[in-house]
Amino acid sequence: MKYEIQSKTGYKIVSLNRRKAIREKCLNCSGWSYKGVQNCQFKDCELNPYRSGIGKQNAKARSRAIRTFCLSCMNGQRSEVSKCTSPTCSLFPYRQSRVDRSFEIIDSKPKKRRIERRRRTDTSRPIPKYRSEVSV
Repeated sequence: MKYEIQSKTGYKIVSLNRRKAIREKCLNCSGWSYKGVQNCQFKDCELNPYRSGIGKQNAKARSRAIRTFCLSCMNGQRSEVSKCTSPTCSLFPYRQSRVDRSFEIIDSKPKKRRIERRRRTDTSRPIPKYRSEVSV
C-alpha cells in the first residue's frame, strides 16, 4: 500500500506496512535522526518497543500499540481517532482495527500481467466490471 507521508524535506510516497509506519513515526518524532530513534528517551511511549523496525515482533501487539498511540494523540477520546485530520501521518491508515485505504495511492500504470491477461482473453465476451456479473 502506497501512501503520502511527512518526510524531512516535505512529503514522500512510500509503501507502508505497520512495521514501516511505526519506524517512520519514530523518525518523525526524533527529527529524522536515526540515532535519536536508537537512543529514544520516551520509555512510556507505546511505540518504543517497535521503534527499531527489525527483529521478531508480535503483529497483534504492534497493531494494538498503534491504536493506543493514536488514542493518546487524541487525548483519550475514541470518537476522535476515527475523525483524525492528519492523513500524512504514517500511522493514519492503521489507527483503527481495520486498515483505512481511503488515502491509498494507486498506480496509474497497469501491471504487465494484466496487459498479458487482456491479450489472451477472448474479445467477443465483454469483461465483467464487478464480481456479481461473473457467471459460474
